[in-house]
Amino acid sequence: MKKKILIIVFALVVLYLIFRVLPFGFTLKSYTYNVSDGKQTVKLGVPRLSFMSKVNDRSYAYKNIRGNHVLKNEVKDYLNTLEKIECNDTTYYYDKKNDFTVIDYGIKNNILYNTISYDVRYGNYCFWQKAEDYSKKIGGMKRIHGMGDSYSLSPDKEFTPMLMAIFTDDLDEENSKFTAKLEVVYLTSMPDDWRYVLRNEIEKSSGTYEIKDDKLYYTRDKISFKADGVNIPKMSIFKIDEGKLILEDNYLSDYADEVVLE
Repeated sequence: MKKKILIIVFALVVLYLIFRVLPFGFTLKSYTYNVSDGKQTVKLGVPRLSFMSKVNDRSYAYKNIRGNHVLKNEVKDYLNTLEKIECNDTTYYYDKKNDFTVIDYGIKNNILYNTISYDVRYGNYCFWQKAEDYSKKIGGMKRIHGMGDSYSLSPDKEFTPMLMAIFTDDLDEENSKFTAKLEVVYLTSMPDDWRYVLRNEIEKSSGTYEIKDDKLYYTRDKISFKADGVNIPKMSIFKIDEGKLILEDNYLSDYADEVVLE
């Protein structure tokens, strides 16, 4: 009798050990939250047979009696379905379809079970980290940087020609890009009557930009207007000085000795 009991116990232990190392894959668990601009969905890959979940909109934890090693592999299999993004010298995992980022995860080993945990943030975490950094450097996002934005006319004094330039930055959240438009015009008075100002278009362009250290790099993807005789570069570099943008390679030198956008 004792021998049979020992055999049964041994068999159960073997089955338990086999069960702990068998891979069962993961299942997607979905959570939806109300946010200011609609609804936010988070879908996480959770190893099968997990239980006792503890969740909120940013932290998720599950318990599972299977082995630590096999659970790690199943979590990695899930994370490999997401887009890897890098910032802060760290790799994060972005779910573009549901627009959230896994910023941390872990499988903690306990005596009887393991705890699988995820920390998430809404949106592309690295994109918004970069947006915050950019905003500090250029004095805010989605704003206008301009020069020569005011002038006055006097019947007793001839109008002095002046350059006007407007650089407007924006965000392409769907594609995680920083976009911008640049418009440049040169104001002159009519030859026979300086009370009337002529608006001579120099450039209309749009594209993307990035900031490295204290410089902004504006890459033109489209030039919708270019004045004759102006050599507009593919990329323009601006030095950032207390929120001002100072054009380094001044391709507009025929119109202004210095281009400073405030």
